[in-house]
Amino acid sequence: MLIYVILFTFTARLPHDKLINMYNYVFNINTNSTKTGKDIPLKIRYYEDAKKRVQIDTGIKIAKRHWSESKKRLKNSAEIPFEYAEFERLESLANQIIDHYKKKKLPLTCKKFKNHFINENLIEVNDSVEGVYEELEKFIEKKKSEVVPDVIKDYHTLKKHLETYETAEETTLTFKSFNYDFYHSWIKFLAFKYKRRDKKIGLKNNSIGKSIKNLKAFLNYCIQSEKIEPIDLTAYKGIQDEVDHIYLKQEEIDKIAKVDCKGDEELQKVQDFFIIGCYTGLRFSDIARIKPDYIKDDFLHLIQKKTSGRVIIPLRPPVIEALKKYDYHSPDVSSFVFNKRIKELGEEAKLNDSVELEHKRGATKDVKTFKKYQLISSHTCRRSFCTNAYFDDIDVQLIMKASGHKTEKAFRRYLKLSNLEAAEKLKQAWGM
Repeated sequence: MLIYVILFTFTARLPHDKLINMYNYVFNINTNSTKTGKDIPLKIRYYEDAKKRVQIDTGIKIAKRHWSESKKRLKNSAEIPFEYAEFERLESLANQIIDHYKKKKLPLTCKKFKNHFINENLIEVNDSVEGVYEELEKFIEKKKSEVVPDVIKDYHTLKKHLETYETAEETTLTFKSFNYDFYHSWIKFLAFKYKRRDKKIGLKNNSIGKSIKNLKAFLNYCIQSEKIEPIDLTAYKGIQDEVDHIYLKQEEIDKIAKVDCKGDEELQKVQDFFIIGCYTGLRFSDIARIKPDYIKDDFLHLIQKKTSGRVIIPLRPPVIEALKKYDYHSPDVSSFVFNKRIKELGEEAKLNDSVELEHKRGATKDVKTFKKYQLISSHTCRRSFCTNAYFDDIDVQLIMKASGHKTEKAFRRYLKLSNLEAAEKLKQAWGM
């Protein structure tokens, strides 16, 4: 039985839930050709959507009389047995390619279709493209009972980084893709081509390093559970630069605490939240959970949300004074509002020192100068707590008990000592 209608249409879901309006292909010849008695090339035209299309020569040539313009196909004629058989084979090839991508709900660009059609690389098409993402989803689901929500969020970010690379580079990722060349290509893409939510281009090395670490964890899981053949991941080394964040000295914290917020209830909450953070060293998510049940005899007893570690922190007078305003609950303020308005407080407190920050993307260094108040965020509180406690000569292990850091290496990354401050510490230690 002959198939007379070959127009094939479907919708597919792109990463980030962006829908393609229509995919279709159609065979055609130039029916307006004036070359009398000469054979005309048969072509296939594939539409990625209403605006994007590619036309490919099939290598078949036929006389105009063997073509049905209304049905857009060859007529089954004894005069062209080879051409008709080749036409049916190519029609089947086109359907297999589109069927595969439709079933997997994956984008099929003009470049991908042309590559599959010309090279007839059905082995690649049938090597389950979804396999990577299907296994990644299973991995994420399994990890939900083992790790904290922030780590799960990082795994979803990994998936987004892979999907975006796949779309931008017009390639299809399978488990065979994860080789040495992919590693370097992916890093280069994330560093110099990846479009961030703020519309800027390129991720910093530490963000890239986190995705590399999570990709290795996922692939090692697949290898160890014998879902895939072993992969050489020797080259997959994480990237980590020293984080160049600021901390606030005690006198700077005092300046922000003294800013008059009367008449602005939201700014007052931001100020109180800031004070609590600088004197407890808690993360934003943990400060937001403070309630009377957690406070006993001026000690805060809390299980940290990120690490599930238990901390006990003595509450100093500024913290108690701030909490009293809210019946010993934390001030109700979102992280977005806090990170925006704490800069207003910093500017009002005249924290105008110039700070030069350096960030790396690949081997490229980006150096920018900011006013100090522009760099204050919710994390500044925790870094300030740790660094100021260190300068007060409090034992590192005691500070770690309060901050919840499990290793001294992780804790010391929070210490923001300038070269001069480090030299002053040495001078003090040597009794100079």
